[in-house]
Amino acid sequence: MLQCLRSPDIIRNICDQAYEGGYDPDCRATVAALNATCRAIHRVAAQVLWSRLFSLRPLVKCMPEDLWREDMQDDDSDLRSTISLTRPPDLSDWDRFLANANLVTSFKRFGLAPDLDEDTYRTLCLYRPGPSPLLPNLRELIWEEPDADVFEYGYQLLGPKLTTLHLGQPPSDSLLLPILRSLHLKCPLLNHLSAQCRSSIGPVDPVVSRSIARLQHLETVDLAVPVLDDAFLHLAGLPGLSVAKVFISRAADVHERLLSTSHPIFQSLAVLHISSVSLEPSLAHLVSLISSEQLSEVRLSVAHDPSASSLRDFLVALSNRPGRDVLSAVSLSFPLPSSIPLMLSLDAIPPLDRPECSLDIFALQPLLACSELIELEINSFFIRLDDELISLLANAFPRLQSLRLLPPYNAGRVSEVTLAGLLPLFRRCPDLTHVAIPLDASLPPQNLDDCMHPSELLTLEVADSPISFPDEVAAFLSAHCTHPSFTIVSASAPNGDHKPEHMRQREVHSSMWDQVARLIRLFVRVRSQERGHRTAPPRSAWDLGELPPLQLPVSTVSCS
Repeated sequence: MLQCLRSPDIIRNICDQAYEGGYDPDCRATVAALNATCRAIHRVAAQVLWSRLFSLRPLVKCMPEDLWREDMQDDDSDLRSTISLTRPPDLSDWDRFLANANLVTSFKRFGLAPDLDEDTYRTLCLYRPGPSPLLPNLRELIWEEPDADVFEYGYQLLGPKLTTLHLGQPPSDSLLLPILRSLHLKCPLLNHLSAQCRSSIGPVDPVVSRSIARLQHLETVDLAVPVLDDAFLHLAGLPGLSVAKVFISRAADVHERLLSTSHPIFQSLAVLHISSVSLEPSLAHLVSLISSEQLSEVRLSVAHDPSASSLRDFLVALSNRPGRDVLSAVSLSFPLPSSIPLMLSLDAIPPLDRPECSLDIFALQPLLACSELIELEINSFFIRLDDELISLLANAFPRLQSLRLLPPYNAGRVSEVTLAGLLPLFRRCPDLTHVAIPLDASLPPQNLDDCMHPSELLTLEVADSPISFPDEVAAFLSAHCTHPSFTIVSASAPNGDHKPEHMRQREVHSSMWDQVARLIRLFVRVRSQERGHRTAPPRSAWDLGELPPLQLPVSTVSCS
């Protein structure tokens, strides 16, 4: 046993298993106890204990006790207390702080619980020895600080060894700009970059685009901040970029320069998410230039509903590119998902009398060439759903596992898809697990099936679909939705627009769909038992208690 504890690898494995990522305070306390055991364990346990932090409080508490003060709240949780400095730290007060700060490689700051206030951050930054960052060996930074006065201090955590940076949910989108503008100087080795905005469309800053255009080692990018053509074309030329999630600026000159691009782009791309204000011809042109044969996921999000012809052009470019058989997931969202809550609060529905925006079979037909699709999602008020479209999708995508065809939110519109229209999906897509399609179940189904068909379907989302005959609907679906964990998800009263008549309808229909889900589980159980009786071998007359009359053999010998 003693020989085992002399191995640093074994000690590190023990500490890592006990730490469990540092999310649980009890796990951190366990590693802290190991750290205080002996010098041999301390060398390794200290590295594990300080490698991942979720707060700077432990580092502040490494300073002399007369330097900081902690005010406890009602509960005993450390994250619910407030900590502040009582005086500026002297040079000698930094020894333990700096020694442990050098061990930190990951800092994740998120949640609403307070960490350090602005005065404490400002004092630490002003009086720290030397110009190095607060955490000089930091490689991963997750920064979702809810305090607007503190958010800007994320700049002080940037360092030359940082390879992963996520900036999320800023109190104001403008607070992102100082950090993003300095990335090429502060973090030249950055591999993974993510910056999310609070608003649906973030601020456009040419300096941010120029900074991103100087990062040479990016492998994944997720930017909600609009970028200009220089940043986008730089990303498109990076040989190691595998994930690109970008918002392209709406400026006309940007799209003109993108449209003039002629060389192949994105040679190693696997995931592409493009967001824009409108579906410009340049987007279809850029998709046609993608040379990667590993592209498996494409998502298009546009603020303004595109015309059917422009969407068809985009899908033609997507389906004609090399390696289309690798494409497994496609998502089309109109409008931007981040703008849907605002639209819902305003009950804002675009004018539906725009035939040029109707997403019917003609607009979606080029996508049918991508026969290996596993996931398909379309969110739009203008999608025209009917049984014919569902049948075409079922024929084109036999490997489909998830199909979501929904409006951005429930607004009382009745779909043209009937219950019988789901049969092609049940029969031709055996791997289907999730379906989200609004239905018209106001009429009783006609094609009831006495046989059970094995199914992997787990969830059927019906949104605000009307229903009138829950028992007959349950009898129809129980022949095809046979998985023991099958469930139906319907829209509740507040899940949609705020019109009183629509809210009342959703409440009534939701309760009826809940009844359908309960009946399906009952009917599936009864069907299974009936099938078991039909396939069981017939029991003998002896088992049934019906014995034949006793037959005595007639002896051929006389009894004389």
